[in-house]
Amino acid sequence: MLPKLNFQKRRNYSPIYMNDRIIKYTEALKEATDQIMQEDQKVFVIGLGVSYKNGADGTTAGLKDKYPDRVFDVPVSENGFTGMAVGAAISGLRPIVHHGRVEFALLASDPIFTQSSKWNYMFGGGNPVPIVFRINIGRQWGNGPQHTQALYSLFGNVPGLKVVVPSTPRMAKGLLSSAIKENSPVVLLEPRWLFNIKQHVSQELFYEPIDKARIVEEGNQLTLVSYGDGVFSCMEALELIKDKISVELIDLVCINPIDFNTITTSVKKTKKLVCVDTTNKSFNIGGEIISKIAQNNGVKLDLHPSSLSCPDVPCPTSTVLTENYYPTRLDIANRILEIFNYPSIKVDLSFEELHLAPNKIIK
Repeated sequence: MLPKLNFQKRRNYSPIYMNDRIIKYTEALKEATDQIMQEDQKVFVIGLGVSYKNGADGTTAGLKDKYPDRVFDVPVSENGFTGMAVGAAISGLRPIVHHGRVEFALLASDPIFTQSSKWNYMFGGGNPVPIVFRINIGRQWGNGPQHTQALYSLFGNVPGLKVVVPSTPRMAKGLLSSAIKENSPVVLLEPRWLFNIKQHVSQELFYEPIDKARIVEEGNQLTLVSYGDGVFSCMEALELIKDKISVELIDLVCINPIDFNTITTSVKKTKKLVCVDTTNKSFNIGGEIISKIAQNNGVKLDLHPSSLSCPDVPCPTSTVLTENYYPTRLDIANRILEIFNYPSIKVDLSFEELHLAPNKIIK
C-alpha cells in the first residue's frame, strides 16, 4: 500500500509557489531523483550514460558523485540491465531505470511487459515490484522515423503497468516522487519536446497523485483533453480563443489507468469533447476516451466528439513534411472555432515554433 504522501493541496492544480524559483522540466526530474535518493537508501538509478556529466539529458547529472554506489552506468544491453533492475525490485530495492529513447526501451520489452507487470499478479498480490521506468518519448527536431515514435498506446495497453506522462516541470517532479513510492511498476513517459520548458516548482519534496487527471483550465462550453506535450499545445491554443469560447482543459496525467470520472464530469457539463494526441491517429489514447464516452448512456453530447492527432505514417525527418505532421496550436484553436461556427483564424507559425522544442516559462 502507498504510504501517506505530502500531496500538494491546491484547487484544480493551480500554481503553488512554496520556495519560489523557476526550473526546467529536466531539472525537476533530477531534483526529485536526488531528494528521493537522500530519503530512501533502497533507491538506485541505472541506465546508459546516467553517470555522465550531463547524464540522461541532465536529469542524473552529478548524482554519481553524490551516490557513487547507487548510480550505475551500463553497457548497451537494454534487455540485460532492465531485467537486472526488475530482479532487484522483486528482491526489495527500488530501481529507477532510464531509457533515452522509447525505441531503446523496446529492446527490454520482456522485462517491462512480461516480467515486471505480471509478477505480482502471478503470485497473488504478495510480491510487489517497486520499479520506475523513465522513458524519453516523442518528437524532437530532425530525429526522423526511428527516434520520434510516440508509442503511448503500447504502454497503456499492458495490464499491471501504471503509465504517467508529466506535462509540466511541476508535474514531472511530483509524479516521479510518487512513482518511486509505488509498490507496482510505473512507466514515466517523458516527452522530449518539453525538456526545456520552465515553471515555478517547489524546492521541497512533494508528491502528485499519479492516477488523477488535473483540470488545467475551467470552462463550461467544451471539454478539451490531452496529455504530455499535447497539453502544452492546447494551452497555447486556448490563448488564441480565450475571449470567444469557454474551454475546460483536462490533462490526463495518467494514461493507464485513465481517470474517466474527471472526463465524464466535465463532458456532462459542456456536452462537447475534443481530444488531442501527438501520436498516430489509429489506436491512440484520444480514440479510447471517445469510445468510452460514446458508450456511456449517462453522457449526452450535442454533437459527435472530435479528435486531432498525427497521420498514420512515420514521422518524417524533413522540416517541410513535419510542418504538417503534429497538431499545432492553430489546428487546435480552429477545430474548436469550427465546432461553434466561428470563422477560422490565421496565425503565422515560425520555424522555431514548428521545429524546435519550446523554452517558455509556463504558469
